[in-house]
Amino acid sequence: MSTKYPAEANQESAQPFIPPSGSADERISRVENGLVVISADWQPQWGTISTLAERITYYHVPGVSIAVIDDNKISFTRGYGERIAANNEPVTTQTLFHAGSVAKSLSAAATLTLVEQGLLNLDDDVNNHLTSWQVPENENTSAEKVTLRRLLSHSAGLKDGLTDRSPDDPMPVYITYGDDVPQVTLQQLLEGMPEDDIEPTRVVTVPGTSYRYTNADYAILELLVEDQINQPFDEFMQAVVLDRLGMAFSSYRQPLPQALRAISASEHTLDGKPVEGGRANFPFHAAGGLWTTPSDLAVFMIDLMQAYQGETGHILSPQMAQQMLSLQIRIPDSPISDAFGLGVHLQRTSQGPKVCHPGGTWGSCSLIWFYPQIGKGAAVMINSTCGSLLLYEILLGIASAYGWPMD
Repeated sequence: MSTKYPAEANQESAQPFIPPSGSADERISRVENGLVVISADWQPQWGTISTLAERITYYHVPGVSIAVIDDNKISFTRGYGERIAANNEPVTTQTLFHAGSVAKSLSAAATLTLVEQGLLNLDDDVNNHLTSWQVPENENTSAEKVTLRRLLSHSAGLKDGLTDRSPDDPMPVYITYGDDVPQVTLQQLLEGMPEDDIEPTRVVTVPGTSYRYTNADYAILELLVEDQINQPFDEFMQAVVLDRLGMAFSSYRQPLPQALRAISASEHTLDGKPVEGGRANFPFHAAGGLWTTPSDLAVFMIDLMQAYQGETGHILSPQMAQQMLSLQIRIPDSPISDAFGLGVHLQRTSQGPKVCHPGGTWGSCSLIWFYPQIGKGAAVMINSTCGSLLLYEILLGIASAYGWPMD
């Protein structure tokens, strides 16, 4: 799905943030009562402050969950609202939400472990290692090849039939609901399904020359990993990231395991109705199959930040973490970043890089945002596609309370 984002917070109209101070409870109160309203055209209305409760009501969002990181530690986690609209069952810190494309950041980190083991190479032609499907060759691939680095950084030059859809569009036919297992394969999606208006994936620009966001990048990555290690991608993610970090309320399985389904939030579409069966299931895992909590996402971000800061014993070595969070391709005219790394958006600030990734489905939206050099960040998840603006209103409230760099 395509998503719009608010303008950067360092516009001339921006108001200075109050330096962070006070107890943890005071900061939580400042977040809950200090949201900066964002207009319908995605402009922050500096000086127009609202409460989280008011904005949840305004956007008709059933539930919200937040985790905030300060000094490489989880500072607070809290759930708000309802797991399912109008059922009076509260969101807790253990309520799972659909992460959408936030999954790509975790998928990227896990795949880089295979690079560190010598099982994959960032700069090899992926067709030399793919056995279950091949990237179609043309004049663009004659000039440059599709590589793992380019898949991870959305610079492979791909165009697909999976990405350019909005919440107003009907859910694709390849999605199943509730407990139904998706039947369409990644290979079918990449080859195209003309009867369902899904065009085939192809290389439309010379790989490595420009940024072009597509879900096909991570669908191909998923096949590459599975072909290399002969293991389903969801099991790979469970072993390499989720189990290793103790992310007990997270899974890439589609549908979710029964124990996690019982505590997951229902997704909600633009009309406010719960998604059929409570959740949509996608045939791709790496690009958007993760269900998780902000608390679990915070654990992942802390592990990555500590590796970036030079600590050993994390999922990635310090050298690989620094490469993941370094510029791979520039992004023109983006309001949230000026470059893409390996699985993450990047932007320079006075206190090191800002790293983020949004996620959106037809029934959920989410966001991770962190500053690896100073150990600050947050994850916000909402069980409605109506909450995209609210994600960033909450983010601005957290930035004010916790003294994030806003340049």
